[in-house]
Amino acid sequence: MPNESFAKLAQMRKCIDTPRPAQAVYDECISIAGWIFAEAREPSACRVRGWLEGAPIGETRLLFARADVSDFLSLPRDFPVAFRFLTRAVQPNEASREATIEVTASWDGDAAEYSIGKVSVHLVSGGLEKRCFGKVVFPMQSLVLHRENIYGSGPPVLEPGTEILRLILDYLSAGSSVLDVGCGAGAYASGLVAAGHQWTGLELNPHCLQLLQERRLPFRRITPSAQAFPCGNEEFDEVICIEVLEHIEDPKSFLQEVSRVVRKRTLFSVPNIEVIPYFKDWEAVPWHLLEGDHKNFFTRASLRELLAPHFSRVEVFSYIEHPLRTRDGIALHAHLCAVADKAV
Repeated sequence: MPNESFAKLAQMRKCIDTPRPAQAVYDECISIAGWIFAEAREPSACRVRGWLEGAPIGETRLLFARADVSDFLSLPRDFPVAFRFLTRAVQPNEASREATIEVTASWDGDAAEYSIGKVSVHLVSGGLEKRCFGKVVFPMQSLVLHRENIYGSGPPVLEPGTEILRLILDYLSAGSSVLDVGCGAGAYASGLVAAGHQWTGLELNPHCLQLLQERRLPFRRITPSAQAFPCGNEEFDEVICIEVLEHIEDPKSFLQEVSRVVRKRTLFSVPNIEVIPYFKDWEAVPWHLLEGDHKNFFTRASLRELLAPHFSRVEVFSYIEHPLRTRDGIALHAHLCAVADKAV
């Protein structure tokens, strides 16, 4: 139905609360709300519809009472006048654009659609297919999802983050041999080699092992049932263990092996569980903290205590500022780093 055909109803009082004029809205997540009152029209017979540039995108048949509106219109406070519904563009945008949303009302027994109003909005392309979990929790996904569908692990990282690579290089001695325990696809290999280190990966995940082969990186394979790393005593000057310790079922035995194969220093990185109480004000938890395979969660003290029996000196600090600040406007770090020395 084209917009021009929407009729006007003189006796109708109405308002669109959301979206507001010039508001940015995602194409897959358009929330429409407002109120309507028409004399001699039964609220239970009313249907409110949303239209995006002439195409219907959603509707509701449920009106509910709003005391502020009833007071404004001098109606009983239990009189149904308000509406809300959640909808989406029929076709997702390839790019963001300006668009017009119109809201209409109709009543059973009357074929006309009466205009409540129009709102010009900035319709933003959500790009769900490119977002993490976008294909899993797409709005039109009709299957009931289970824990295993949600709590999982992301794809292997192929390139290092600038901040973590810089941090690793800051604490390695020049020209050292480095074992990257749980190296994944070898994200840190090229950066360490370029800085003059000798890099060797250690991995058990079959997909990551295939990627290491394809990338022609030096690595050693470890099996899940192995009791020991395929490495000699103090074979490597230093070890890096980046976002691995939280996945280990038996961290004490794992650390015994790390301590056995390293001669000088090990760098550990884990998610920083300390930030959760601060972000609770926003009902937010850093995504990586809830990865499905995480078995261990660390504060600075628990990480230090776990490492202390295996290393003579352990210092723990936080790094990588989280993009979300606390309600007090303070930045927090999403990760903890431990520098653990074999001998002082």
